[in-house]
Amino acid sequence: MKKMMFVLAYALVVVSVFAFSKATENNKLAILLSNQYAQQMADASDKMGELDSAVKQTLLFNHSEGSKKAREDIWRLSSDIRRSVASLPLDTAFSTSWMNYLGRIGNYAREADRSPDSEEYYKVMSQASKNLGVMQDDWRLATAGLIDGQYSMDEWNNRLNASNPDVDWSNLGSSIKQYTETDFPLTASESDAMKKRELKDIDEAKVTQAEAVERFKTIFPQVSNDVVGVEMSKPGSPYPFFHIRFADGESIGYIDITEKGGHILSYLSERPFGKSSVAFEDLKMTAEEFLKAAGYKDLVYEESRENNTAWHFVFVRKEPFYDAKVFSDVIHLKLAKDTGDIIGLDASEYIRKEKLHRQSIKKIDWKEFFHQDVQIVEDELAYVENERLEQRLAHYLKVTRDEHGHTGTYNVIIDTETLEVIKTEKLE
Repeated sequence: MKKMMFVLAYALVVVSVFAFSKATENNKLAILLSNQYAQQMADASDKMGELDSAVKQTLLFNHSEGSKKAREDIWRLSSDIRRSVASLPLDTAFSTSWMNYLGRIGNYAREADRSPDSEEYYKVMSQASKNLGVMQDDWRLATAGLIDGQYSMDEWNNRLNASNPDVDWSNLGSSIKQYTETDFPLTASESDAMKKRELKDIDEAKVTQAEAVERFKTIFPQVSNDVVGVEMSKPGSPYPFFHIRFADGESIGYIDITEKGGHILSYLSERPFGKSSVAFEDLKMTAEEFLKAAGYKDLVYEESRENNTAWHFVFVRKEPFYDAKVFSDVIHLKLAKDTGDIIGLDASEYIRKEKLHRQSIKKIDWKEFFHQDVQIVEDELAYVENERLEQRLAHYLKVTRDEHGHTGTYNVIIDTETLEVIKTEKLE
């Protein structure tokens, strides 16, 4: 009996020591995390001061060349602060508004070389400098509690998620959004992109809830026998859609279908997985046949990747005039390796179809364009989005060159009309 009591007492001591050590370790991690975030916030505050200073420096000159270095600093600093803001524990709407404004001020400074209107630049950046000053004060007020060590990480998160937080994040986010809209109004391309994201160009008739469910049963007859619930998207969603939940055998999942037009946005099915038994080529054929049966007849296979349970396929829309791929209009499909069933679909990008324009194709002597040691492996036409959010017809090239005994492979995307290099990307 004494031996049993000793064992129990010893076990209790061990557990207590372990629990204390674990709590101490978690405490240290929380303090380290809190200090790390506090340092990041402080760095962002310092860089905001530098950003405002760089903006003011560009206002000293009429000729854009005189402010070139300061404009480069604006671009660099705005990008740095955006990265910091994105990684910090802040209200989502507030941080999104911040990043949007910083991105616009950086882009505007960089684009000044292409639009050398000094009067317009002075007008815009003078107002931006004024607003940056107000935003800096708001930032200091909003982040003071964590920077000065007043709150622990838990206390900060509790205040952040409270129904009545100390800081009115919603109003701060709205103010910054207003600055963005007045200082840097949307360009035509950005406006089009916004409309596509919010599906504002869909002018098709609305479908009823019953019609949405019927659409689901037509496309996924194997899992749609037991619909367990249909809900409408929440008020404030970019576009209204039906959220249909189902349970069939061991499968549970959902499908989202737009109210306008009855388009599938996304589909997900979850279930236990068995041993992989279906070959890749069979899965690819199943995916292609499914898309055709579902009415997606203008897609071509682009790429695929796998994990231990499924293959993920990407299909790209192909427009007929140039026979060019449209990389902004894609559908993602996920197929199970054990049965070949469709277990995931994302068509949200596809239904936001881009409006494409005809474009001239200038002749290019690739031997002059590239260095002599560069070899073109693939050359096809594609529509891609440039930095100004414009859809441009481009040469989509895969090129290689010898790099000290190793073959370097790159994708190079070149505008067919302006010959602008839209993107260069090294492939693994």
